[in-house]
Amino acid sequence: MNIPLGFALLSIVIIGLIISPSISSINADNHEIMSPRKQMESGIDAEDVVCKSGLVLMIRSTNGVAACVKSSTSIKLSDAGWGDVIETTMEEKQEDEQMEKENHDKEIIFEEELSMGEQEQMDENSNKTIIQLEEEISAGEEDTMSEESTQADVFTIGGIDLSMAAPVEGQDDAPITIIEFGDYQCPNCKQWFQDQKPSITSDYILTGIVKFYFVDFAWAGADSSTSAEASYCSEDQGKYYEYHSTLYNNQGGIQDGWANLDSLKQFAIELGLDSEMFDECLDSGKYSDRVSYNTQVGISNVDTGTPHFFIVGPDGTVKTIAGPQPLIVFDATINSLGY
Repeated sequence: MNIPLGFALLSIVIIGLIISPSISSINADNHEIMSPRKQMESGIDAEDVVCKSGLVLMIRSTNGVAACVKSSTSIKLSDAGWGDVIETTMEEKQEDEQMEKENHDKEIIFEEELSMGEQEQMDENSNKTIIQLEEEISAGEEDTMSEESTQADVFTIGGIDLSMAAPVEGQDDAPITIIEFGDYQCPNCKQWFQDQKPSITSDYILTGIVKFYFVDFAWAGADSSTSAEASYCSEDQGKYYEYHSTLYNNQGGIQDGWANLDSLKQFAIELGLDSEMFDECLDSGKYSDRVSYNTQVGISNVDTGTPHFFIVGPDGTVKTIAGPQPLIVFDATINSLGY
């Protein structure tokens, strides 16, 4: 082996040994841990992705994508096709720490064997690599579910994050997707639901042309969020869309009490739900994170109020409809997508 080639190979080994603990030091600050997507792009296996404090690691079984999510969200993701929560045991943590120490010891040995000129060149290359990694970390990265979803491509159609949306209405293989962003206290949402949604259901959803997703955009007040949480508590008992309809059909004025806790619990009784189970779910705030998540998705995609619709064709083409438009507008939009 000639000297230049041996030097190059040795430098590569040393840089690898130095970068590993350097990355660990960068990640030591909980606020500067790279996103799961960036960690995987850097060569880290999905099961080895490091999450911020308070989040748990999950691996989607269909494509091996990693995501760091709140524990309260992990059940929903499991139901949506993700794998089990990856929990690192104390024994595994100790093994990782021992491996890191051994790598650090090897680094010291190699450093002592290198000449001063080789060491300076190695340090320069290593520092450049570390600086590049640091620049790729988002300076203002926020610990929100919306960001985690974007990073891991949890579940999107037409670029819209639907990982925490309401259960799909219609056939999964329907070629056209309609995504509605709505608020249970929004008068225009109620108007569209009562006047136009029945025709959308009969003409397109039941005929297998359209699958429909509702995404909470709870902007009108505290009762908007609570009523959305209540809809997911009803989903636990298999009656999401019945409760969804009840909310719109009983809509009153914004924040006038029609959607307070007592009213929401009464709606559950009238639908024949297990009231004890429903009340416990609602009082615990079980789905508050899910509603906040969806509202953040709405903020990221909607700028004209509710209801707001995205119509997605089979080839990914996306068209938008703003406001409680009549059926003829939806007909024209769906026809423009070939159906």
